[in-house]
Amino acid sequence: MKPFIIPLFAGILAHASTAIRPRQTSSSCCFGLRSVGIVDKEVKEDHLGDLSLGGPFQQGGFCFDRSTKTIKDGLNHGCFMRAPAEQFQCYAGLIGATAFDISPPGLNGKSYLKYDNGPGTFWACPVGTGDDRYYYIFSSSKPDTTGCVSVALALDNLSAGCASASNATVATPTSSVRQSVTSHWSTQARERQPSVNTVTASTMSGYSQVPGAGLWSIVSPRESASTGAVSKASSATISHTAKSSQVCSISPSAPSIAPIKLGSFDKSAPDGVKDSSTEALITSHNSTVLLYSIPSSFLTPVSDAKVSLCALQFRMPVCTELPKGYPCYSFSGLEQEFLANSGMNFDLILDEGKAAWNGTVLHQVVPGENTILGTFECGTPKGSYYSRKMSWHISSIRNFSLEFLHAGVGSDAEFQDGIGAWIVPCQ
Repeated sequence: MKPFIIPLFAGILAHASTAIRPRQTSSSCCFGLRSVGIVDKEVKEDHLGDLSLGGPFQQGGFCFDRSTKTIKDGLNHGCFMRAPAEQFQCYAGLIGATAFDISPPGLNGKSYLKYDNGPGTFWACPVGTGDDRYYYIFSSSKPDTTGCVSVALALDNLSAGCASASNATVATPTSSVRQSVTSHWSTQARERQPSVNTVTASTMSGYSQVPGAGLWSIVSPRESASTGAVSKASSATISHTAKSSQVCSISPSAPSIAPIKLGSFDKSAPDGVKDSSTEALITSHNSTVLLYSIPSSFLTPVSDAKVSLCALQFRMPVCTELPKGYPCYSFSGLEQEFLANSGMNFDLILDEGKAAWNGTVLHQVVPGENTILGTFECGTPKGSYYSRKMSWHISSIRNFSLEFLHAGVGSDAEFQDGIGAWIVPCQ
């Protein structure tokens, strides 16, 4: 029997490595999965049925059965997470009690995979190092989460049957999708994409103070950060839901301006700030004002033909990358942020330069990432010697919560590097 079993098993592996073909009907909800959070990768499946984010495996394809609340992979194997390991797997002949579901599309158009009546939180735990690093996926009940990060799993390339599965209208895939979803999952495997994202560790730079106005200059990126992560952090990213009208690239050596003052909002106060402190409270019951002063020496004077552009950039290192002694922030979490489509509103309430700013958009932030909240014209006219004051009122949208100690506030700030919002010049 052995000579027969081995070739048969090899044939199964060859099939699994070349094509993932979920069996589906016209009403099936079939899809791929992609993580949302610090780790942004496709869900893949190895030849043993273990699911991972990234790695040298075939992209996974899945079909959801609403009547049984179950998911099967491309080989018609049931998927589950169960004790004691709580790992996300798809095996033949093995079953688990996991009850899956699909959230209705949020305002961002995305649906998310949920399970056991929970919010859809998964743990991504690293395997390997450097460019070879990928992540196995576990439920929120995993006993030991050391080194793991929390993610949500968004549905990608949904079939038409997913509209009824989520009791909502699913957005039609864009023209960038190479084939119709049904054909895509039922007839061929997606072309394997090279992984360009490494684990997103904080790449916040060190800062040296420039006298006056809470100004800090970036010294150098952390030596331990990968080249890709440094590039991602230094150029920043556009907020997930906010649309920036102008492109802003931020140099690793660009100077940064921290707030000179922050506190609760008081319309009657001269600068709109009451109870000044270094702690920012952004919850459904609290809001915070950040006051900045841009010195005339921050940028070279502008000419009539050229206007300098600045950005408000939010930096959110993961807690393990904060300076020693820096208290970790309190965060409502990625699952709440993305599943409820919650976040923050940054409303420009004071600007002596009268910059254009969109204060109505929703801004979402992710631990380990730097996010451009918006851009504005910031150069001073020739012959100007005054500092320009600007302040933003930050409030919560849909029960978003973030409480933190803002780094760099005041001339004698205890922590120069950490979490908060900075004004930076665009290249």
